Amino acid sequence: MKVAILSDGLDGHINQSIGIAEMLKESVKSSYKVIDVKLKYSLFRGLQYIYIKNLSKRLTDRHIEIILSFFKKIDLSDYELIISTGGKLSVFNAAVSKKYNKKNIHNGSLRGIPSAYFSVSLALKTKNNNSSNIETILPPNRFSPIKHNRKKNKSLFLIGGNGSGYKYKKEDFFELCQQIKKYSIDSGKIPVIVTSRRTKKSHELLIKDYLKDYRDDKSVWFHSGLGKINLSNVFKLVDEIFVTEDSTSMISESISSGLRVFTIAPKRVKKDKDHLKILYRYERMGFIKRLNFDSTYIDHAANPILSGKRRKILSIKRTLKVQILHKLSKLCPTKIPTNLPQTNSL
Repeated sequence: MKVAILSDGLDGHINQSIGIAEMLKESVKSSYKVIDVKLKYSLFRGLQYIYIKNLSKRLTDRHIEIILSFFKKIDLSDYELIISTGGKLSVFNAAVSKKYNKKNIHNGSLRGIPSAYFSVSLALKTKNNNSSNIETILPPNRFSPIKHNRKKNKSLFLIGGNGSGYKYKKEDFFELCQQIKKYSIDSGKIPVIVTSRRTKKSHELLIKDYLKDYRDDKSVWFHSGLGKINLSNVFKLVDEIFVTEDSTSMISESISSGLRVFTIAPKRVKKDKDHLKILYRYERMGFIKRLNFDSTYIDHAANPILSGKRRKILSIKRTLKVQILHKLSKLCPTKIPTNLPQTNSL
C-alpha cells in the first residue's frame, strides 16, 4: 500500500502523520512519502481558507474543482491512502480523496468539515457518532517509551509560545529562567533547553542569555537556524521533561517518551477550555503534573506517581492502531488484515 502524507510544513503535524503511517506499517506492507501541500498564492491566505472551508461542507464535483484550484497541483494518482494532520489540510485531503476515490485519514480538527468525507477521522474529542470517528487519548506520533535505566542528571525544558489561549510576556520567561537556574543549582542537574517555532525570538534570546552558564551545550535554539531536531535523541539524554502548556503536540510527544512530564505555565493566562480539558485528563491519568513558571521544581521532580507509565502508553498506542486497522479493513479488505484483535481486549 502506497501512502501519501500531506504536509503543511509544521513538524508537529508531520510527526503525527508519520506516526500513523509507521503504526500501520507494523501490520500492513506499505511505504509512505511526505508531500508538501501549498496554496498557489500567498496573499490573503486566511480569506482563502475561509472560502474553501465553506465550500468543503458540501463537496459537490464543482466545489471540489474550485477547492483544488487554490492549491499547487500535486499528483496523488499512485497512492492508495492519504494521511493529513492539522485543520488547514483537512479541506485539501477531503477534496482530493473524494475526487480520486482514495481512502483517507485525517488527524485533528476538521474545521467544520463533515467527518463522513474521511475513511478515518482521529481527534482528542469527536463531535458526532459518525462511523469514521476515533476518539484518541494520545495523538499519534513517532515516539515510544524509551528504556531508561540510569540517571542522566539532565532535565529537558521544551519551550513553546503563544497559542491555545496562552500569551506570554517577557516577564513570564524571566520568571521561568529564575526557576530553571534555581532548579539547576539545587538539584545539580543540567537543563537542556529546546525552543520551537512558537517561541518569540526576543524570548529565546532572553532564555539563552540568562541561562548561559547553566544550560547544556546540546540545547537547541529554533531561531538560530540549526535545522530540524530529533527529539527521540534528546529524550535519551534526560531524566524528566518540563514542557510549556501551550502545545498539545509537545505535551503528547513528551508523554510518549515514558519519562516524567511536568507542564509549566504562567499563573495568569486565559486558557482555551478544550485545551484545558485535555490537560485535566492527562493529569487524572497520571501522565503529567501541572506546575506554574514560579513553582519550585525540585519539590516535584522526583514525583513517583509520574513513573512507570510505559505499559499504559504502549497499550494506548496498540489500541489506536487496531481501531484504525479495523475501520480500514472494512473499506479495503484486500490490503488490510481482517483477523485483528478486538480493541477491548488490549
